Amino acid sequence: MKPRYNPLITGREMSFRALTRRRFIRYASLGAGALAATKLASCASGPETAETTGTEVAAGGAEESTGDGGKTLRILSWVGYDEPEIIGPFEEKMGVKVEFKTYVGGEQMLQFFNQSPPGTFDGIISDGEYVVKLVEIGAISKLNAADFDTLADYNSVYKEFPGFYQGDQLMAVGTRFGNYGIAFNTKFIKPEEVTSWEILAREDLQGKLAFFDWYLPNMGNASLALFPDNPNPYDLTDAQLVQVKDWMVKLKPNVALITPNIQDITNAFINESVIAGPVGDWLIQNAIADGQSQFAAVVPKEGAIRWSEGATVAADSKNPDLALEWVKYMSTPEVQARLANAKAYKGLAPNLKAVDHLSDGEKNLLGYIPDPDNAGKTIVDMQLERTRARQLPVQQPEQAWQDFYNEFKTS
Repeated sequence: MKPRYNPLITGREMSFRALTRRRFIRYASLGAGALAATKLASCASGPETAETTGTEVAAGGAEESTGDGGKTLRILSWVGYDEPEIIGPFEEKMGVKVEFKTYVGGEQMLQFFNQSPPGTFDGIISDGEYVVKLVEIGAISKLNAADFDTLADYNSVYKEFPGFYQGDQLMAVGTRFGNYGIAFNTKFIKPEEVTSWEILAREDLQGKLAFFDWYLPNMGNASLALFPDNPNPYDLTDAQLVQVKDWMVKLKPNVALITPNIQDITNAFINESVIAGPVGDWLIQNAIADGQSQFAAVVPKEGAIRWSEGATVAADSKNPDLALEWVKYMSTPEVQARLANAKAYKGLAPNLKAVDHLSDGEKNLLGYIPDPDNAGKTIVDMQLERTRARQLPVQQPEQAWQDFYNEFKTS
């Protein structure tokens, strides 16, 4: 069988095959910065602030039982997966307790994983581009696509999403996705004005932009702004990368807030200290759901970066069969409908049948409604067509991109 081409695996990532777990811990620690969210902070590569909710994972092995004799499943994930509406039915059905260690950003996920004793986690929610890294350090187990009947109901992008495969081997199952388009306040900016990334450079937006603090989506969007015809926004020459950095520096006078804290960005939009930013709809939809109808988000003509989350089974899980049941559970339409409407932040469901479990209000909020400009398609359909998966740098080491990103932050 011909190996599946995975554009997320770069030459640099292939070099991880030679790394032992201990050596990887040492290298991964180089990218870990301070764990505080600050305005215009100059910490290194990406979001470093965990927003831990629910029961936090203990440092011991995963064989511990709950007080009534049931097993405990331990998950490392983005925030939201730990919400009772999402995980509660699984706990009740399986007679288990699920504990979570939550993170914000792939770098922090790797940091938490490598600082924990083997066997701490049974399952991991990972971004697509970081599945590659988990595979290279032997952190996750292979999955059998035949175990997931639900994949037949996935949209075409996530049914065989390259970021969740190693060659033809399934390693993760998609759970949620979204994009980093342009969010804005219609009280100050008319929707018809928001057609291109260049709007962020407008002089009347000085000190009015918010950025989610992560180099990958921000530099990916800048790459699209400059090179929209490039099929991979992360495959840049050295000269193009400098242009990306310069374009971002051009925006800096307009930037008021750079933070990995989701609620800080939402609050800044609500109190009007910021009125736009490349944060997509997922960071403002909670405000919209609460009646803040002045907010909107669009994918500009050049396109935008798309994030993708997937569920995996940890290779050293003490409860692999139970962890596999959790991955199956996360692929079901009912659960993905609840996850798409999570309190922490909203998202979109790879499982097409999830829409059947959304209320009309939720469908309208998330974009599962007809696109007025494209007959026969929903807004979600068009977002999938016009966005590109967040990936890792191809021609340069990650540190080169992180250094340029820090130049932007400190400029």
